[in-house]
Amino acid sequence: MFDQILDIFRKRKLKKFASDIPTSLLKLSEIKTANIVIDVEEAGFDLLKEDILSWGRSNGIKINIYFFDFRKLGTNELLLTSIQTTVIKKELNWFGMPPIEKVAPLIYEKSDLFISLICNDRFPIDFVSRCSRARFKIGRFDYEGHPFNMIISGSSGVDLRSDARKIFSSVTEFLTKIQ
Repeated sequence: MFDQILDIFRKRKLKKFASDIPTSLLKLSEIKTANIVIDVEEAGFDLLKEDILSWGRSNGIKINIYFFDFRKLGTNELLLTSIQTTVIKKELNWFGMPPIEKVAPLIYEKSDLFISLICNDRFPIDFVSRCSRARFKIGRFDYEGHPFNMIISGSSGVDLRSDARKIFSSVTEFLTKIQ
């Protein structure tokens, strides 16, 4: 019963904020701005951040990186990233909605590319993925409604489930091949 109530509230928020921007594949030369979402719990997320920023600089793309940190922080633990660009677990409301003021740049500002390097089915990631106003969306998890133009997943020979740096490398390699 509680799950049904959660679904009702979540669907209302998605309906209210969902993007109506048409999406499609874009050539790398057409991408000028990118919003990228990463998980602080991902091993080597700081190296991933550097990879993303370096890729943006080398391709003339303005990069905005946002973090999701769903760890339960102890009283003596510190946040590993900037509080302005990080959604933490205790900021989510009772049905999992991230604070609008925190995700506003992701969902209100138009961008050319949105990449979610988070592979889970949690509502906050689903919300920003569906509501992002990007023209080209890439993700790791196929949410209901299929918000992504491209989904990166592992194959029989390559396990991409736990290495976001490999996934990001695969994404950038693919972007260079779009004509």
